[in-house]
Amino acid sequence: MTYPHRPGGSAVARSVTHVQTGQWTARRSAITAKQPVPARRFEAMSLMPNGDLAEINQRAPAHPVFESAFCALARGTILATEEGPVAIEDMIPGIKVETRDAGFQPLVWIGTMTLASQMPLAHMPARLFRIPVDSFGPSRPMPDLMLAPHARLLHRSPKLRDVVKDDSALTPVTAFEDGNTVIRVAPASAVSVYHLAFREHHILRANGLEIESFHPGEDLLNRVGGDSLRLFQSFFPHLQSISDFGRMVAPRLSVEEYEAVTAA
Repeated sequence: MTYPHRPGGSAVARSVTHVQTGQWTARRSAITAKQPVPARRFEAMSLMPNGDLAEINQRAPAHPVFESAFCALARGTILATEEGPVAIEDMIPGIKVETRDAGFQPLVWIGTMTLASQMPLAHMPARLFRIPVDSFGPSRPMPDLMLAPHARLLHRSPKLRDVVKDDSALTPVTAFEDGNTVIRVAPASAVSVYHLAFREHHILRANGLEIESFHPGEDLLNRVGGDSLRLFQSFFPHLQSISDFGRMVAPRLSVEEYEAVTAA
């Protein structure tokens, strides 16, 4: 994974360490005991406590638990930083990114994978979701925003209190697909997609639209365990344990819950 060195950022790491996480095979996976799980390559870069960067390049299961950590924001997405607007492909851990809930926060992890029509995601075809300018209000987004299937948008509605006891919830981009404000797009060629993580869970503004930073969810241990859990954690060498992801800044809503709320 190639990242440019961002100038002028004292928080940017001094050196890069390549982390060897070992080889994964379907036979070792604890995700499923019924059949082998196909694998794909994931890449990540972490800001370590000593200020250095750790770079990970590893094959792992093509499973939603892994794909969700790398498949939210398409190449070209713009985020506000202390250095001004920066495209996601130019991000490097250490740069300070604007969050809605806590101001500018240092990026501590960025993950990426390749999305291509001939490489379907687990349980779904490879696809992107284009959100045209002003689809969710003035300058929301600006310009057009292209999201990957595991992105979640912050949705607000008083009706949500009956479901999540809050008037806002993080909702899968797939729930908003309507062919008008959110349009499904099949990538014509391979596209790099990304996700970002911080010391805590945050709401970010991507092209002006509110999306979440990466968090594996509070039910991670119910979805993966054993060797697969250890492999998943190896992509986050800056963390001591899964609990270090911290609390979630907002509740999550499933597609089915969103549909029930909007139909009510």
